[in-house]
Amino acid sequence: MPLADTGVNNAATVISGYARRPNPVFSSEYGVVREVLIEARRQAGLSQRALAARLEKTGSHVAMIERGQRRVDLLEFCRMADSLGLPAQELVRRIEERLSRAAQAANADAGSLAKAS
Repeated sequence: MPLADTGVNNAATVISGYARRPNPVFSSEYGVVREVLIEARRQAGLSQRALAARLEKTGSHVAMIERGQRRVDLLEFCRMADSLGLPAQELVRRIEERLSRAAQAANADAGSLAKAS
């Protein structure tokens, strides 16, 4: 029996008999990317519109990225980093650090659940 699409893409849903993969824009991992970009923009003292102007995009373009409605490709990520006055490697380092901490926390939670069983 096909499941109704609720709009929440955190688990595969079946529509018309085919499994649909979750949309990675809404994954928790991609959420970390968005958080890092938002914090870097704020630390740079820029509004969404100011960053968009530096990128030669519209303000809604940056807003959609920050809300998770639009993905950032590698070239755009590098341009954003440059516009924020940071090397792209620094933003990647921040993302890796947060993902690592999240994985460690998840492993610790799984370990404590296993011990409780």
